Amino acid sequence: MINLVVIDPHPIVRSGFKNFLSDLDFLKIGHISKDLKGASGFIESNPVDVVISEMVLDDESPIDLINKVKSINPEISVIFFTAQDQEIYSIPLMKAGARGFLSKNICAEVLADAVKKIKSYKLYITNNFNNELKLDLDIEKPRNNFGKLSSREVEVLKYFTDGKRNIEIAERLKINQKTVNTYKNGMMHKLKVTNMFDLYMQAKNQNLV
Repeated sequence: MINLVVIDPHPIVRSGFKNFLSDLDFLKIGHISKDLKGASGFIESNPVDVVISEMVLDDESPIDLINKVKSINPEISVIFFTAQDQEIYSIPLMKAGARGFLSKNICAEVLADAVKKIKSYKLYITNNFNNELKLDLDIEKPRNNFGKLSSREVEVLKYFTDGKRNIEIAERLKINQKTVNTYKNGMMHKLKVTNMFDLYMQAKNQNLV
């Protein structure tokens, strides 16, 4: 039996997990929460094998979510189930400790199969948005310039494309503004741009804005 915790801010998604996964004999949904704060108490005091979470949460960045879950139990597998762009975010987040990155376009059966494979075989998994899983990825091989970004640089990029200022990003990530600038300069170097407008256009071309 695989013990599962689900974190998603959307009530319809949380309801969908109850409806579609509760009847599977190899899965047990122990807890469903809208945020990490609501789930962390359960994770600390109950057996949990897999955490499935939306990437975009109000209370935590995805990297901080991975770190907090792993600090409670490093054996827990984290899967992001999200509408965010796989080509941009999947490899950096798996480098940070996630095991899977799945699109919300897939059907429930594929999601359940991914959970089973990740738990049983410790694979790295994404999907190509047509219900086929890509198994045991080489997470050290960038697929484009965005794949060269570190997990924290990807987070900072997401906040920049959402219109956040340096001070807001620093507050959300609990870092200082100089560190935000360091990440920004690293992104610009890796993406081969020289100003914020070009950085914005790169993000726009990847449908980040």
